[in-house]
Amino acid sequence: MAFEYLKQYSTFQSVEEMDNHVEQHIQQHYFNLTESERAIVFTIASRSLMYPGSSHLKASTIADAVEVSTKTMYRSIKKLVELGIIEKIAQTKLNGIKGASIYKILPYNVLSEMSERAIVDEVSNDVVCPPQSENQSLDSFNLLKSFKTSTLQEIYNNAHAEKEAAKEFMNEYQVMLFDFMHSLPLVDGFKD
Repeated sequence: MAFEYLKQYSTFQSVEEMDNHVEQHIQQHYFNLTESERAIVFTIASRSLMYPGSSHLKASTIADAVEVSTKTMYRSIKKLVELGIIEKIAQTKLNGIKGASIYKILPYNVLSEMSERAIVDEVSNDVVCPPQSENQSLDSFNLLKSFKTSTLQEIYNNAHAEKEAAKEFMNEYQVMLFDFMHSLPLVDGFKD
């Protein structure tokens, strides 16, 4: 096997287990992630099937799959690492030049999320926060609901199809502006 070395980086016993952990990560951080950041997680997961949770990918491969620039992909990967969704293991070629990185999807850890929440509650126990769902569109709730019934690839395909359907009646300049706005690392509501 050409990718036998990835076995040591595998973080899950099965693809189903990996899918469940990815689903939990996305649900936990849904409003903190942009559409392209979520698509990057799905792309890495879809390429981590042989050894669940680990893949060896070039930055350009991920960027092309998600249809974003490599700079946007690097910023997104950095954010996903900070959130504890993935781990990036940099690789170098024999001549010392940076090569494709190994990406590990990390297991979802409920205890660390709970302890972070407890610390935040202690710090801001006198501040009243409005519910998050108050200003959210119905589409975001439908997407969250679809996690339970769809596979990760179906969710990615649906998001991509919605993006393409929005461009159907645009002229070429509107399409360029639309693509540019959706390549920016902004919350989806600001892009529209």
